[in-house]
Amino acid sequence: MNSKLKTEISPPKYALPKDFQAIADQCMPFTQEEVLGTYCSTWKITNFSTLEGRVRGPTFETEDLKWDLLLFPKGNNQNDVVSIYLELASLHEEQHKQDEDFHACAQFLICISDPNDPTHYATHAAQHRFNKYEADWGFTQYINHKELIEGSNDKPPFLVDDTVVLTAIVRLIKDPTGVLWHNFINYDSKKMTGYVGLYNQGATCYMNSLFQSLYFTNYFRLAVYQIPTVNDEPSDSIALALQRLFFNLQFCNYAVSTTELTRSFGWNTVDAFMQRDVQEFNRLLQENLERKMKGTPADGSIKKLFVGKMKSYVKCINVEYESSRTEDYYDIQLNVKGCKDLKESFKNYIEVETLEGDNKYMAEGHGLQDAKKGVIFESFPPVLHLQLKRFEYDMLRDTMIKINDRHEFPPTIDLEPYLSENADKSTSHQYVLHGVLVHTGDTGGGHYFAFVRPTKEEKWFKFDDDRVTPATLKEVLEDNYGGEALNTHPKLRNMKRSTNAYMLVYIRESMQDEILREVTINDIPEHLVERFKREQAEIERINKQRAEQHLYTKVYLVSDKSFQMNMGQDFVQGDQEDKENQPPIVIRTVRKDITLKMFLEETVKEYNTSSDFFRFWILLNRDGQTVRLGILPTEEEQNMTLEEIRQAHHPDYPYVRLYIEGALSDPVTGFPSFPDVRTEYNLIFIKLFDHNSQRIRGIGKLYVHVDDPISSIEDEVNRMCGFSEGTPLNIYEEIDNETIEYVEKSETFSERRIENGDIFCVERELTPEQNQVLKDRYACTNAADYLISLQHRIMVTFVPRHNHADDFDLVLRTDMGYEELVFRLAEAIDCDPSHIRLMTPDFYGNPKSTVKPMENLTLWDIIQTMPPCAGDPPRLFFEVLSMSLSEFAKNKIVKLNVCYPTLSQVTFYEVIVKKNAQLIDLVNDIRDKFNIADEEEIRFFQVENHKFKGELDYNKIATDEIPIYVEAIPKEELEKGEEDFYIDVYHYQRDLARTHSIPFKFLIIKDELFKDTKQRLQHRTGLGDKDWSKVKVNIVSKFISCITDDDYKLSEHHFTKDEALGLDHYDATHQPISEKSLFIKE
Repeated sequence: MNSKLKTEISPPKYALPKDFQAIADQCMPFTQEEVLGTYCSTWKITNFSTLEGRVRGPTFETEDLKWDLLLFPKGNNQNDVVSIYLELASLHEEQHKQDEDFHACAQFLICISDPNDPTHYATHAAQHRFNKYEADWGFTQYINHKELIEGSNDKPPFLVDDTVVLTAIVRLIKDPTGVLWHNFINYDSKKMTGYVGLYNQGATCYMNSLFQSLYFTNYFRLAVYQIPTVNDEPSDSIALALQRLFFNLQFCNYAVSTTELTRSFGWNTVDAFMQRDVQEFNRLLQENLERKMKGTPADGSIKKLFVGKMKSYVKCINVEYESSRTEDYYDIQLNVKGCKDLKESFKNYIEVETLEGDNKYMAEGHGLQDAKKGVIFESFPPVLHLQLKRFEYDMLRDTMIKINDRHEFPPTIDLEPYLSENADKSTSHQYVLHGVLVHTGDTGGGHYFAFVRPTKEEKWFKFDDDRVTPATLKEVLEDNYGGEALNTHPKLRNMKRSTNAYMLVYIRESMQDEILREVTINDIPEHLVERFKREQAEIERINKQRAEQHLYTKVYLVSDKSFQMNMGQDFVQGDQEDKENQPPIVIRTVRKDITLKMFLEETVKEYNTSSDFFRFWILLNRDGQTVRLGILPTEEEQNMTLEEIRQAHHPDYPYVRLYIEGALSDPVTGFPSFPDVRTEYNLIFIKLFDHNSQRIRGIGKLYVHVDDPISSIEDEVNRMCGFSEGTPLNIYEEIDNETIEYVEKSETFSERRIENGDIFCVERELTPEQNQVLKDRYACTNAADYLISLQHRIMVTFVPRHNHADDFDLVLRTDMGYEELVFRLAEAIDCDPSHIRLMTPDFYGNPKSTVKPMENLTLWDIIQTMPPCAGDPPRLFFEVLSMSLSEFAKNKIVKLNVCYPTLSQVTFYEVIVKKNAQLIDLVNDIRDKFNIADEEEIRFFQVENHKFKGELDYNKIATDEIPIYVEAIPKEELEKGEEDFYIDVYHYQRDLARTHSIPFKFLIIKDELFKDTKQRLQHRTGLGDKDWSKVKVNIVSKFISCITDDDYKLSEHHFTKDEALGLDHYDATHQPISEKSLFIKE
């Protein structure tokens, strides 16, 4: 075991064993768990120096458990120390030996003391869960021999006259959940609780906690099952994926994956690694499901279950006038800060504000009036989701912070006091706690889990990703209130806990039977049961296959066709396919115990011929990391098993590599035959390099006599290539990927040391003129250069910077220079190379830095400057300039975001201008580019953090440092009345700090009804009717005031300098990964 603790000498205040209770209170770890009893046992050891190995002390009992001490006088694998452990001896009894569940939780002290002075002792303390896998626990370095025998720090030794006393003090701790101090090795959630968890994909714990809460809201689960999905695609249906998730949670015996569900959301791996706001995610999910439930048996279920009504009102004090609106809510956001418990949060929510003095209310027909403003609940839903505002924006620190204040919530709560006078109170509004969703950590990161009470019974469970454990009411309530922990160790300073509840789920007590009624397999549509059972059977088949995987091996099989498909280096390229999409390497999974001969017989069945016409060669690695024909198996080797072949020839690989050779027709007999490659002949392979297409490919094989000159194969090679007889050839030997040597044709094959499996590359001889043409094209002039260039080959994606043409890929070389790079690009797009401007991407994949032509600059140098996220293949932006790159360098680029014809249609546009150009110099260019009429005036403005910063004067020097926004000034602004005025408008998503989209300057027209103002706002933003229907128009400052009265006149509102109009809606604009909005696809 573990602990390496320094021995502490206790003051001689207590004596062993009579004061064991006091010593336990003083030295044992502090715990809030219930103590069942404290027990003591003493073991006096004589003749200590004669003891060897392991010595077991006398057995002692605590309640119905038996214990003993295990002593290693000369250490447990450490000779200079004494090792001592406490053992649960009951585990040796027959009835407990195989009992997986038998365990005991105990704190314990092991004390060593002077046999003559019971006040001179030292202690070590620990706590542990004892079970069949960890029957003993204690201290490997309890005390060193020198301290035992000689003492230390002026203290006498503990060993006196070769005698010492060991005392075990054991405090039994109650384990109310059955998992106290559990190490969770081999833990089975289903067995312990009857429920299973959800796997975390990286940062999906927030989602897992919500799904467990929704799953155990059984009425919701039944409604989800009622969504028709019989014709849905498994990978593209959110409803089907959620049905599968719920089915697996109920019927699987192990944790369930959410990957298919998040894939149906349209999420990728990056999305799954981003923690999100649970309230926002829940709202998106519910809205999506509501749309899918329309017109189905489940239609209206979500509204019935989760939606309540609240009224916002302003009521005049001195006149009979009230303005109010009633709206639906799916959850309630309650303040934590300044509220000690849930009741105070509800009181704070409905607190009435008095509008008086400078803040009087403009009542239609009554002028400015003192008034009461507030909200009140008209109804509460059967299932109430309460969002506790644990996170808020700190204006001073300009960041989000977490509120860890203590905030209590009860197991039951009566919500009737928070209803309006006119609300229906005929049924009880007593609610019972059903779920607590918890966050631990801070705003920079953390972890989410949930406590849920699945039934009406007071049995709580903790759902922490893939682990489910029983929980006590204290764990549910007190441990998640936040604030300083209660009943902590008296010697320690209390600290605020970062683990606390952020969402509560309450169920109306009178509706528990309906909402939590048991869901059986008979409640699930038959087509779902059949589908999911088939899927489960397939999973079990795959698992079985994996379990038997050790009985099989893989065989990588190549043939003559594989070589002929090779358009690169080496014998075979595994990433190429033929016209029928057949891979060059056939991978077979076969039993390890079949012989090579048996495998050949199985393989040739595909050819409907005899195995006499085929034979295997074993492929081996050569120097230079190449693969060539290696060994032609002997008769003995053909009777070896595939596993024996692998161990003999491929011991470092989990597979066997074979080449299957088909016999050639004998020129004399006409029958297929194999020349003797062991003595007189060698089998070589031929590749052809074509200068015009700049390609190489395998064309066939030849048997060559070892004593023949290499020139003897020219006629046959010309025939294989389809060349005329006598065509002059250059021949190269491809030794490895870095070594391709020219072959003198006068040499014999034996002089050249040619072996079986060697590769010759051939080409036509070129004239000097043909050679020069290739050089002018930056093309390879011979096979050797081409094969070497393949080592530097790289795919690069080129992205047009401004026009909407498609990206395209070019295969280039990392060692090519800048001039050749732009030549290749210009050749592909048919333009002048000197007019091309290249740009590398930034971290977010947008064009950033211009590539400056420099001597000796290579493509690899350019790629090295790109951020790691530039992609594979790497991406380069380009644009074709109207001038040469050298002329372009004398000007500057002004970056414009042109918002025309509406603010939602933003075009990023760069204008090349003289260094001292003013904004007025850009106007005509912008008009021409975007077809803006002469009667439309143009506004230049700046934006900061998605808020309107200010309008720019035409005479301002056009800056090339920050983007400038451009729009056509709306017609109503050109006709502005004397009492009309401007306000700023910006977009945000739920939280005022989460701004997005293009802000703007907006004219408030006197006496214009709000419904007409909204039409102008919609036209200005360019949002379609569907998107605009989801926009809430609010008056915002530090607070948010929602406008719902279409007859309201904004001109009558007294806007302060801090107030603006805020458009609250989903951010559909593209954002960097670090700020990517949460979404669930339709």
